[in-house]
Amino acid sequence: MRRVYPLLTLVIFLLASCEKQEHRSVRIDVKELVGIKGCPYCHDMRRKLLGPSFYDISRRYYPKDREQLIDSILKGSSGRWGDRSMPPQKLSREEAELIVDWILNLKNDLN
Repeated sequence: MRRVYPLLTLVIFLLASCEKQEHRSVRIDVKELVGIKGCPYCHDMRRKLLGPSFYDISRRYYPKDREQLIDSILKGSSGRWGDRSMPPQKLSREEAELIVDWILNLKNDLN
């Protein structure tokens, strides 16, 4: 019986440490997410490529437009920035929310 307690303590410790590592690996920098999802193929920070720059998007939209921007990413959009359209992106809603919040906060960097 005395051997069971140290083994049980070890198992609990290992499970707890694995859980903490999982949470750390899930956290991701938004700029890294933007890169992983391929946004820079069409959008640059400061200049227009196929789509508008992230700063131009930030200048045009406000927090009240958050849902509209999330929908634009998830469902695609056209006619907002000229004749080009943006196809739906393969992102989770949470990822789209993170990216939209990041873009909207870029306005603070401009001032």
